[in-house]
Amino acid sequence: MRNLTIQATDWVSCLPDESCELPNQERLLTLECARSEQFHYQRLALSRGAEVSWYLYAWNEDASWVLGVFDTAGQADFFLALHTDNPLKVPALELSRSGPPVTVADGKLVYADYAGVYRVGFKSYRVEPDSLEPELRSMHYVEGYNSQFLGVASEKEACLAIYSHFDARLRGCKMC
Repeated sequence: MRNLTIQATDWVSCLPDESCELPNQERLLTLECARSEQFHYQRLALSRGAEVSWYLYAWNEDASWVLGVFDTAGQADFFLALHTDNPLKVPALELSRSGPPVTVADGKLVYADYAGVYRVGFKSYRVEPDSLEPELRSMHYVEGYNSQFLGVASEKEACLAIYSHFDARLRGCKMC
């Protein structure tokens, strides 16, 4: 495997100046920002009880994406290194709004969950809250008019499942 490096500025704290509310008894651990030539990045760490989740986001003037949700900052940095090396190596889920994905509005921290659509040509991945258990994610791979259900999992497991499926298909692609 190649030795990837992050081709962006170092992470700097960009915590909100004012205190903010979080839903579901979550606790904000850190919010950091970095920048490359093409993208802005945010790395958000939240504590939910004993579990810590690290969200990685990218955005530019056209769109915003969630790159993944991870157990550690190191895992998020690995995805950042993949993304800064070549954005097409990471199945980034496009969000419904552009601009910074993590903001404070009316005293509440607003951030995007791991959900959205990654589309390349006639192929796409769709990740959305499960209709029966909204804390879980339902995953689909769509190619042309065919849809393949990839399962239901937690955010972190869904991120890993989408990347594993994406990477397996990429490695088998003779045109890539």
